[in-house]
Amino acid sequence: MEWYDRFLRKEKWIKKSAEIEGNLYDKLKEISENELDASINKIVDACISDLNLGDKVVIYKKENNEINVARSVIIRESMYKKLEEMRERYGISISKLINTAIRNGLEKYDKRS
Repeated sequence: MEWYDRFLRKEKWIKKSAEIEGNLYDKLKEISENELDASINKIVDACISDLNLGDKVVIYKKENNEINVARSVIIRESMYKKLEEMRERYGISISKLINTAIRNGLEKYDKRS
């Protein structure tokens, strides 16, 4: 891999409000502060980029004591368009799609070798 392949092309970033589960946000914050050289927004954007629901959609049940907190997230315009297309296709809110993307991303992160 060449050095320039490590960077994304310039793109407009969009600020949106989404309800993110507290435990997911806490894990993102921990990773951002202690493990990866990436902001929470860039990790969320990468999780959305990696999200592929296909034909089988699995929605996670929120734990009873879990609180969703409205957060402002900044994601690339192309990732927001991807979320809009998924919302139309599956009838799932953007907040739920973002939480699903984060949950899937964190599960992959925890399983890395």
